[in-house]
Amino acid sequence: MKTEMKNNQSPDINDEMIASIVSLAATGVNGVERISLRITDEIMDKLLLASSIKGVKIVRNPEGLIIWVYIITEPGVDIIKVSEAVQKKVKVAVESMTGFQVSMVNVRIEGSGI
Repeated sequence: MKTEMKNNQSPDINDEMIASIVSLAATGVNGVERISLRITDEIMDKLLLASSIKGVKIVRNPEGLIIWVYIITEPGVDIIKVSEAVQKKVKVAVESMTGFQVSMVNVRIEGSGI
């Protein structure tokens, strides 16, 4: 189900748009190889034969957006530094491009590339 939230500074922005911003910001961080598919993404793709919001989960609440991003890192990187960089870059990108407040960005490392 698509949820939309009105913002005085921006037109209606849906979760797919926010997920695209999150994905671009996260993959732009040095040390991130790619966004990871969650098991629910894989199931939804098979059932619906359509692309879902891969590797990103968004929850809207009065305090702001809570974002989860699931990533695969490059081999040998400092996971803590990469995670912190992803958190900062995603927060800045989403807030500047949408006008929405981001209250939290959670990064889950799903693995490291080969």
